[in-house]
Amino acid sequence: MLNVYGSKMCPDCIELEKAFAAEGVAYEYHDITGNLKELKAFLALRDSNEKFAKAKEKGLIGIPIVQTEDGSLTFKWQEFLKTPPQKAECSDGVCGVPQK
Repeated sequence: MLNVYGSKMCPDCIELEKAFAAEGVAYEYHDITGNLKELKAFLALRDSNEKFAKAKEKGLIGIPIVQTEDGSLTFKWQEFLKTPPQKAECSDGVCGVPQK
């Protein structure tokens, strides 16, 4: 099952939840702003993984992020959808992490 780290206050995280629900994507949501245990787990992941380097350089959080069953991480949550979302809150679809 996928693990998603996000926040109920993040527009892209909200968009992810709506899209995953609409397509029946199975995942476990870890709300980093609603639970201190989840925040600590996210920070441990963020502080030990180079995937977050650009976000940290820019002073950004780096959510939503999807962790797959094999432990790999991706900001490209749209790849888990059959059809792309109709409306995204950000042009790049990732809260504060520009895509190249």
